[in-house]
Formats: sequence, C-alpha cells, structure tokens
Amino acid sequence: MKRLVLIGVCTGLLASVGMATFVAVPRQAATRSAELENFHLAGPTGRTYSIESFPSGSVLVIYFGYTTCLRACPIALNSIAEAIDHLGVRGASVQPVFIDMDPDRAALVSIPMYMESFGPSFLGLTGSSDDVERAAKSFKVKLERVQFSADPTDYAMRHTSPIFVMRPNDPHPRPLPATSPPAAIEAAVRDAL
Repeated sequence: MKRLVLIGVCTGLLASVGMATFVAVPRQAATRSAELENFHLAGPTGRTYSIESFPSGSVLVIYFGYTTCLRACPIALNSIAEAIDHLGVRGASVQPVFIDMDPDRAALVSIPMYMESFGPSFLGLTGSSDDVERAAKSFKVKLERVQFSADPTDYAMRHTSPIFVMRPNDPHPRPLPATSPPAAIEAAVRDAL
C-alpha cells in the first residue's frame, strides 16, 4: 500500500514539474530541419522555384517522378488531383508540385502539357542533374538510372518516392506512400490546412 501511495505522489510531482516547464517555455516558430535543404529548380517558363517561393499559407503536395514513367507516376499524380478536387474551394490553397528526376528526357517532353493532364494547378519542376539530385537527397528520395546498353539513351529510371504534404515553413514534410488513395491524401492535406 505504501508503495502505491509513493508511486502516486511521485507521478503527481513529475506531472506538475512537466506542466510548469511546458507553460514556462515560450513557444518558438519551428525551423525547417537542416537536412531538408531548399531546392532550386526551374518551372516551365524558366522561373526558379524554391520551397520559400510558395505562400506560407499554402500547402505543398510534392511528388518526385519523371514524365516518361508509364505507371507509378501517373497513378500517384492522379490520386493527388482527385484529393484536391475533393477539397472543393479549399483546394485553391494547395499547390501540387511534380519534380521530374530525369532532366535529360524532361527536355524532350512538354512538362506543362503533362501537368495539365492532371489539373491546371499542377506545377512541374526540373533542373540540372545535380540540382535534381540535391533536391531528391534532401527529401531522402532514392533514384537509380538503369542502363540497358552502351547507347546513352537506352536507360530507365527506377525511383521510390512518397507523396510529401507540407507547408512551406514546415520543419518536416509528411510522407505518404505513393500508392495512397485520394482519401488519405485529402486527409493529410486537410490536417496541413
């Protein structure tokens, strides 16, 4: 019995100290993780974009892929589009961003036309191989170029990328599996809004 009373007193004391510390410490704005470097990638008109380019009140839905992807990328982008559609007028605060990780082929394809197939608000970004690699690395996205022959154009890109939901000033983006259904993406965006 004495042990239970002692445990109760200690638990109460610890809770009081914890609450006093929580109340006494002023809240500070969260700073972005040092690992999450700011990307500098080009849009369709040549304008350079970074995370800070977007309004602080917006929500970014970022997906790394490539325009010549035949399966995973179109499915993920379509799920993002459906999620934004389900948000109704709140969807205007959402900026879907597609980062093309194959700049060699991106130069041969119309990224704006590809983006329009998913919705008018989609923004396609790319850059030099180094810029794209740096952006992917900061989001911990894996990319591998698989060469099939000596011909430099005979390759495929293998990648694993979640769908990232974040505000431009968030310290950590929220990753969702690329196979997430629209309802899961919508819920994550609503939480961020």
